[in-house]
Amino acid sequence: MNKIKIMEASVRKWQRIIDKKGSDGGVLDCPPCRIFYFTICIGCPIAQYTGQKFCKGSPYIPWFRHQLERHDKMFKKVYCPECEKLARDMQNFMIEIRDHLKEKKAQKEKEKEC
Repeated sequence: MNKIKIMEASVRKWQRIIDKKGSDGGVLDCPPCRIFYFTICIGCPIAQYTGQKFCKGSPYIPWFRHQLERHDKMFKKVYCPECEKLARDMQNFMIEIRDHLKEKKAQKEKEKEC
């Protein structure tokens, strides 16, 4: 399983949300959750990066809280400027994790060459 591709799919998901072409379905449409949620986040690139399960320590918690407290709608999507900021924070975090994974992969490949 390619965790870099999983994180790239997450970046695309959040871009669709930012572009107002999609909504957040939580664990139902989160690329890492589809694979790792039922194993209690074991192996999840987000959990490995933050050291916490269920997206604690990530920008997802403020996004989710804002959606519930401010909008309380079935679909979690961009309704206001704060939603957009929080969605961008989440996308940037997914990019950060993806880039971290790419860096680790490059280091491993470099070590193999030596």
